[in-house]
Amino acid sequence: MVSPPAHKPANSRAETDPAVGPVANLVFPKVERAKLSNGIEVVYAQRTAVPVTRALISFDAGAVANPADKLGLQQLTLSMLEEGTTTRDSIALAEAEERLGANVSTGNSADRTFLSISAPSANATGAFDLFADIVRNPAFKPEEVARLRTTQLAGIQQELTNPAGLAGRVLPKLLFGPSPYAKTAGQNGDPAAVAKLTRDDLIAFQQAWLRPEKAKIFVVSDLGLAALVPQLERAFGNWQGVGAAGVKDLSIAPVQTAPKIVLIDRPDSPQSLITAGQLTPLKGSDNLLDEQTANDVLGGDFLSRINLDLRETKHWSYGAGGGFGQNEQLVTYRINAPVQADKTGESIKALQIDLKEFLSTKGITDAEFTRTINGATRELAGNFETAGAVLSAMLDNDQYKRPDDYYATITQKYRAMTREQLDAAARAAINPDKFVWVVVGDAKVVRPQLDSLGLSVEVVPAASVTDVK
Repeated sequence: MVSPPAHKPANSRAETDPAVGPVANLVFPKVERAKLSNGIEVVYAQRTAVPVTRALISFDAGAVANPADKLGLQQLTLSMLEEGTTTRDSIALAEAEERLGANVSTGNSADRTFLSISAPSANATGAFDLFADIVRNPAFKPEEVARLRTTQLAGIQQELTNPAGLAGRVLPKLLFGPSPYAKTAGQNGDPAAVAKLTRDDLIAFQQAWLRPEKAKIFVVSDLGLAALVPQLERAFGNWQGVGAAGVKDLSIAPVQTAPKIVLIDRPDSPQSLITAGQLTPLKGSDNLLDEQTANDVLGGDFLSRINLDLRETKHWSYGAGGGFGQNEQLVTYRINAPVQADKTGESIKALQIDLKEFLSTKGITDAEFTRTINGATRELAGNFETAGAVLSAMLDNDQYKRPDDYYATITQKYRAMTREQLDAAARAAINPDKFVWVVVGDAKVVRPQLDSLGLSVEVVPAASVTDVK
């Protein structure tokens, strides 16, 4: 009879955890640049693992380019680009994409507007021609404008039933005040403005902002740059802008409102969504690696102080955290915490304590520092295993004025960090005494919990958030 194996303690790390091998420095593709004959810059990196070409046009536009009285115009313009060109209707475009194995998408941030395409590299020439047709020759058919305008209005109504959508329409206005960055409130725009948008408005936006002088083309492909430039030249090299280019006025400085709580009344809500934020003294062109690494300990990771406190210790939330938001001109710090409705006030108190302790008496511990640096360096290879991730990194480097080899040297930067350096970076950037708070929840349950926090409380009906200034 064979004796059973001796019992071993279940918590014996040496016997249960797999060994960790040495991790080499990240190898990030070399970035090269070229220019088309009309001046459009091409930013390129080669990835040979998969025979696919990904290209993205970044326009210097973004949410801040929306006219103040036509918020939502950019979104409707982008939605229309795949609804037909002057030579192909929407069905013909879809058929061309399927035939080429191509995928076209659009997107935007506060500062940039994007159109992208991916296709097998064998079809790169045809994909670029299709891409150019979509970008350069949108038809903006009146019947399609009317249909997608209605769809966008329906999206706004859906947004206004969602706690995150409600908070997202208020917090940017509190953080940015008169600055054009306040236009980032509400991804689908102002419903009254969207309802009045016309075909002429879309044409005017496209001609002012989606034009060659404002464009850069980013490409990741297994094909070499020398092979791709002639194809891009054929598709985009003779493109010329029509009329006057749009001009951003970012000279109006943001003015954050004084610390307070805005309670958006969402009756019968079973939980509350807490969001909060502040304008930091950082600039958009600053290197935020120290701040972002420190925030992994505070709010950027599952094991962060904020998440462990509200989720694992107090069991008031399924997940909470915070992070830096980097725009071209400024940087914010924001917190997001969905919590039990009856624990809303206590959750805000807990967040305030977590922030103040982290930024004063209870900075990063040795164990947190080691775990964070190890995690950051060991995750790098997985973070950039796809061409899409490389493309995104190239975009960030360009927008935030980083060197092209930023990620090629990032492992060494992590390994050179100190705990004191990260504490100092976080303490210089974040000031919880300056936070403005937005809570989405049932006012009859939540309001009594907020009155003891020492901040003024303003109650706004959910139906009125689009009127908040």
